Amino acid sequence: MNSLLNKNVALLKERFPDLYTLLKNDIEHFTESQMPFEVFSAKSGEITATYKGLLLHSKYNPSREANQVISSFSNEKSVAVFFAFGLGYAPSAFAKSNKDSLLILVEQDVKWFLASFFVFDWTEIFSHQKLILLVNAPVEACTNVLSNFSQKEIQFYEASVQSSHSQAFFTELKNNLKSKEQKELINTNTLERFAHLWLKNSCKNLKNFALLDGVESYFAPPAKNDVPFVILAAGPSLESVLPHLKELKKRAFLVCVDTALKVVLKTGVEPDFIILVDPQYACALHLEFLKTKESILITESAVWPSVFRFPCKKIVLCSSLFPMGRYFESKIGKKGVLEAGGSVSTTAWDFARKAGAKDIFIAGLDLGFSGKQTHIRGSQFEERAHFLSNRFLTAESTSVTSIFSSPTENAKDYCGNTILSDKRMDLFAWWFEESCKVAEQNGQKTHSLTKKSRAINGIDFVPIEIFLKQPIKLEQKMQFLNQAENKQNKISLEKRNEIYQNVVKDFVEQLQFLLSLSQKGIELCNKGISDAEKIPTITEELKLLDAKILHSKAKAAASLVFPTERQLEKKSKTLPQDEKRKSLYYSRLIYSELKKACQDYLFALQKYEAHSE
Repeated sequence: MNSLLNKNVALLKERFPDLYTLLKNDIEHFTESQMPFEVFSAKSGEITATYKGLLLHSKYNPSREANQVISSFSNEKSVAVFFAFGLGYAPSAFAKSNKDSLLILVEQDVKWFLASFFVFDWTEIFSHQKLILLVNAPVEACTNVLSNFSQKEIQFYEASVQSSHSQAFFTELKNNLKSKEQKELINTNTLERFAHLWLKNSCKNLKNFALLDGVESYFAPPAKNDVPFVILAAGPSLESVLPHLKELKKRAFLVCVDTALKVVLKTGVEPDFIILVDPQYACALHLEFLKTKESILITESAVWPSVFRFPCKKIVLCSSLFPMGRYFESKIGKKGVLEAGGSVSTTAWDFARKAGAKDIFIAGLDLGFSGKQTHIRGSQFEERAHFLSNRFLTAESTSVTSIFSSPTENAKDYCGNTILSDKRMDLFAWWFEESCKVAEQNGQKTHSLTKKSRAINGIDFVPIEIFLKQPIKLEQKMQFLNQAENKQNKISLEKRNEIYQNVVKDFVEQLQFLLSLSQKGIELCNKGISDAEKIPTITEELKLLDAKILHSKAKAAASLVFPTERQLEKKSKTLPQDEKRKSLYYSRLIYSELKKACQDYLFALQKYEAHSE
């Protein structure tokens, strides 16, 4: 190894010993002849390079070029991410001029990383206090690291020629980050729209945490359940599977999403499980006027209260997606987490995975508009569109609105034919791709029974005729259900109710404590605003107050009706722009919103608890 390489490797070993250990074999066997680019001297005397005839850096002055690149770093940003970096000029310049900012370097190809050690001094980079190296890391790992920061915090740097050697890797990484960003936006929009609905429903349904068993009793180790699970989603292609449901049920557990239930029951077959986790009233209507003696309904505590009156074999709860439910679950006993990927079909798939299914089959997961339809004919969605239609708003226009409510694009089905899809469906497709990839590592494979559904990487198409050749498994199904029943809570209803009442009492006390702290915070902020000389003393008092709030047991639950970051940002723009008191005005806003959240909770609890007695 040359002297510069020795120096850089020593710096790597000192700063990142674990990474050095992982790359040790590559380092020991790497030679100058393996360098993927050609180096030469720039006009300034510095080393520069070309890759496939294209310049990686300036042929005149690479350092000056690097300083120009990183000069775009905004004061509003706190993280710089470099997707590849050539020899390292730009990261080095950044490390030198932005010592308080986080620097993240992403390089998929070890050879490119080590080749830069031969010709460029990494001292400035390795001496940067806030440094993360993602070298030869999988796309999933890079996505997880970068997803810890909001898009507002990050400034990305990428020169196409520097990242072209791993173009597929960086394209996938950027797509993953974009999907994560879209998911966060959807979550924010959903929270802003439904927070108060979730609060109201949760308070009405609270007692169910004590009275109902959890879905966790059906969980099993991965791939240990030889009975297949078939997910019945509500896409138009489900129609091709409906005539076979009776035979499918003999060979598999049928898991039906709420939107498909009506059309499934019309076939005379009752699914083994029904999944409904959306809190909206419109989703509760999917069960309206229906009943089933053989189905187990899996739901969550914030759904519309009428869902818990659905006549079925049994109702079980999954862990709540919302803070209030999580608080009560932590006190009364966990129910079992089911993932929410933005669609009830993702929750249904995750249930099948956690039930230990070796093979999961999906029917009707179209993630597109097969035949320009949004849902299978006869579903609650479609029939309601017809019922509400009039001369000004026809059922067809309702469908068209649904199709074009998000930017449309083309996708391929399992036959290779083009189907209409949209950006929302991209997010769901990405969720299934990533989740199925992880499940397959545990021996759990996902298949599609409908060839007109959107083709998803990691999910293969299996003709239903092939599936029906599998042996009948009624005995194994009964054995699985009996084992789940034996694992369920044996505590008496009287005892459960006693535990519940104690938790409610404790929760109310915590909210009242949080309410008193927020009121005190408002009063302190008002004192500082009216008397600038008191600001230093008040700032210290507020720090102690904030510590108490952060350790409050009820703070997480109160966040449900607390404004989102986007809402807070909007509210803060109306605050007085007095630089000396700016932080106090903002703190007062936070305490005021926290006070309102606690009051909303206490009012709802008092109202619905009194109503339930």
